[in-house]
Amino acid sequence: MYAREVSQAPVIRRATRTDRAVVLHFHRDLYIKFRDQIAAPSVLPLFAYEDLERTLRDDVDGLLNGPGAVVFLAELAGEAVGYVSGHVDVDPRRVLAKKGVIEDWFVNGSARGQGVGKLLMDTLVAYFRDAQCEVVESGTWAFNDHARKAHKKAGFAEIEVKFRKKL
Repeated sequence: MYAREVSQAPVIRRATRTDRAVVLHFHRDLYIKFRDQIAAPSVLPLFAYEDLERTLRDDVDGLLNGPGAVVFLAELAGEAVGYVSGHVDVDPRRVLAKKGVIEDWFVNGSARGQGVGKLLMDTLVAYFRDAQCEVVESGTWAFNDHARKAHKKAGFAEIEVKFRKKL
């Protein structure tokens, strides 16, 4: 139902439990390889995990098996090149009570610049719209300038910045 194609190149499809290894691979690339390319070593301890591998596996299992969670994979020529994940959250105290929360958004370096990331985001936003969400929320690391620009280009407004300091 939520599959989109663009000019015979990228195909977006909903991930299933059988895609666990692929999603875990991308999750690892995002939270280790990509993070290490853009983050200053001095900030890494401020968001480090005791057992990152276990945390990544738990994250992926929650994304693929959790109620209300969804993962979409992007494929080029039959090969997975990226993913986006999210879930629906309801907070009746808010004016815009039902929101779609984007968890992760990642495209391999070789597939960047081909519209794959936009197509992934558009597919997830359409999913949230169909789920009758009133707002979509996404976050990124403060030092991820590329993601910040991509979010602004996609119409997101930056509304919060978090600060951390080791004591």
